[in-house]
Parts: sequence; structure tokens; C-alpha cells
Amino acid sequence: MLSNRAWVDEPPLINMTPMVDVILCLLVFFMAATRLYDWDDSEFAVKTPEVAQAAPASAAPDDLELTILGAGAVRVGETTYDLDALVRFLGEARARYVNQGVVVRGDAALAYQDLADVLSACDQAGLANVRLPVKTRGDRSRGR
Repeated sequence: MLSNRAWVDEPPLINMTPMVDVILCLLVFFMAATRLYDWDDSEFAVKTPEVAQAAPASAAPDDLELTILGAGAVRVGETTYDLDALVRFLGEARARYVNQGVVVRGDAALAYQDLADVLSACDQAGLANVRLPVKTRGDRSRGR
């Protein structure tokens, strides 16, 4: 009876060390086994088809360059758009090519709100590939 009571009072003990040892041994084994056998492209006798001129089915269009002129005025190429017309234009460009890229340019002295309006127009049109090009500042110690 005394032995049954001692058995009931002790909580079960799970020793994790052997399980961790086994996992680490398996990890080392599989890492070594994959490095011992490198697949060679020459092992498989497959003749790939050849073409005279390989080009994508449809080439990706160039990125659209948006130049912010001022509050609500954006130039794309030679055409100037207001924000509503810009959203429509960018929506049409996205309809033609889903991953249409956009580069937003503007003077450094522009108000942040003008840039935010153009970025919002890009977002409304569903464009995700938007970049803002910047120039690095020169070494300030040389200029002063």
C-alpha cells in the first residue's frame, strides 16, 4: 500500500534530452546526406526545345514618369493631369498591364501634401510598383 501512495504523489517526469539528441542526429544526418549527392543536369537525358528568337509574349511597358508640378497638377509625358484625371489615366494603364511601374518625381521644395495626393492617386488606381527617385546629398563638409 505504501508503494502505491508514493507512486500516485509523484508527477510524471518527461525527459526531453533523448528526444533533442535524436532530432539533432537526424538533422546532421540529413544535412550530410544532401551534400554527398549533388544532382547533375547531365544525368537526365532531356532535350529541350529550341527557338530562333526567344522573347516574352508581351514585353513589360516602361515605367510611367509622373512629375509633380504643384498642388493637384501632375505631368505624364507631355500631358498635364489633375488628380481625378490622373487616377483614371493610371487605372487605364493598370488595366493594360497589371504590374505597371510608376516613378514619381518632383522638386525638393514641394509640399509633402502634393506628394501624398499623387501617392494616393496611385493607390486608388491599384498600382503597387511606385518608386520615388532621390539623389544623395553631397559631403556637407566640402560645401561649407
